[in-house]
Amino acid sequence: MVAPPFQIFLSEVFQCDIVVGRPKLAAWIEEKFGDSWTLIAASFLNEYLDRYEFKEDCNTERRIAAKLKSCAERSMLPESEDRIRRDLFDLLKNIVLIRDPENARNFYPRFNLEDTSSFRDLDDHSKNVLKRLYNDYYFHRQEKLWQENALKTLPVLLNSSDMLACGEDLGLIPACVHPVMQELGLIGLRIQRMPSEPDLEFGIPSQYSYMTVCAPSCHDCSTLRAWWEEDEERRHRFFKSVMGSDDLPPSRCVPDVAYFIIRQHIEAPSMWAIFPLQDLMALKEEYMTRPATQETINDPTNPKHYWRYRVHVTMESLMKDKELKATIKDLIRGSGRSYPSLREAEKQLGQETAAIALEKHHHSGGPEMIRNGVLQKEKICVM
Repeated sequence: MVAPPFQIFLSEVFQCDIVVGRPKLAAWIEEKFGDSWTLIAASFLNEYLDRYEFKEDCNTERRIAAKLKSCAERSMLPESEDRIRRDLFDLLKNIVLIRDPENARNFYPRFNLEDTSSFRDLDDHSKNVLKRLYNDYYFHRQEKLWQENALKTLPVLLNSSDMLACGEDLGLIPACVHPVMQELGLIGLRIQRMPSEPDLEFGIPSQYSYMTVCAPSCHDCSTLRAWWEEDEERRHRFFKSVMGSDDLPPSRCVPDVAYFIIRQHIEAPSMWAIFPLQDLMALKEEYMTRPATQETINDPTNPKHYWRYRVHVTMESLMKDKELKATIKDLIRGSGRSYPSLREAEKQLGQETAAIALEKHHHSGGPEMIRNGVLQKEKICVM
């Protein structure tokens, strides 16, 4: 269930051909497909004056893929089938508003419409109108609906398991999200590169609330190393504003940088601090031989990229790496998050109890309670 569409006449606001997301000029398609644009246009698109539309037999991703496969079998494609498919999919998704199938005058705003070239081609007035409608649709008109559905369905999920549930409350979210999470006892998620505060570019782990899980990256985004290497200007801003250095940052996420960021998260007030193995391996240079871009677990924007990551180091070798384990252990102990292991706890308890027993034996002259330096369990129960 979704909120009703916009009941507007597009012609009263802006040009229809741009709004529905079809390339308005041949130059746009030429830029996308290069020298082969005329063949692609003739095969997949119908031309209407100054705009193009996909032909009926290829106006969905499934139909495009089927037609491309047929063309490839007949050796009719001028270049890679994968590249043409990707570019055609991009054109197909390059929409601003989605027409309501039940009423041609009604429209739904496409999510993240500002990312499309169709939106960027509009004049400032049309952009402002669209942004106002978009914000109203996604962050106001559906508030009550989302809140009611959440309070009806989430308790069923929470009561079905003893596991602690975490809500992915990242980026721009409806106003009802945090009150619902607080009411139901859901903990939030904090990824430093995706802060909840609109005025921050990078989250501040030391200011996270206890009811959160914090992490430098997750399975649905690039790893810490890849993120660091993606954008030079952003790297400079992070190095200065977060790490407090005016020096030139290293082009790679060297172990010192990884250590700083991981320590930030381990020392955060968050209930949980969770780290992808790839980020922990960035603490040591010898585990950074693989290109960082190959370490992403899942890319939500790519339907062909999912859960194929494999660690390039055996778990046995990692378990034997005393240096890496000591680094991680020191980080955990220094943060106050560590608890003694059961063996360490028993040893500590035994030593403390033995000392008490010796003291009592010294004053009372009682029977021997220590054998080979270990307090006997049956005597512990008595004491």
